[in-house]
Amino acid sequence: MAVTAEQRRDEVLEAAIHEFAEFGYHAAKTGSIARRAGISQPYIYALFEDKRTLFLACLQRVREQIRDAFTTAFERDGSLAGYRRALANPDAPRCQLQGHAAAADPEIREFMRLGFIELSDHLMGLTGADRPTVARFMAAGYLLDLGAVLDVPAEYLV
Repeated sequence: MAVTAEQRRDEVLEAAIHEFAEFGYHAAKTGSIARRAGISQPYIYALFEDKRTLFLACLQRVREQIRDAFTTAFERDGSLAGYRRALANPDAPRCQLQGHAAAADPEIREFMRLGFIELSDHLMGLTGADRPTVARFMAAGYLLDLGAVLDVPAEYLV
């Protein structure tokens, strides 16, 4: 069965999320992403205009994964208790942190800024909470992301 362009794009995104999570925007190599995805490097540029476009697509996917994990955790018990379990992709928080680290680039900074606002607004709508409460909720989520990235024992994150 032939792989569709959309399936190949998904494979490249997952490979790139891992690569960016491990090496960051500037040090990640498209050749390594291509090898990880099982394609030629030029094919990446058939799917994505350039490395920045690929990075932003990865950050968008990670943003959606994190938003979905927040939503799942909240809907289960009204808290973040299950956030780490709900976050299926362990590279998601590392990749997101790499997005923050690359925010010296104005386009990436704007993307990350809008994502923060979008997530905050989503959580306000989901929970009905006010902005300060959602800010504390998000701060706890970022702490959990950092804990996951550093493999901090759960008892340090309560």
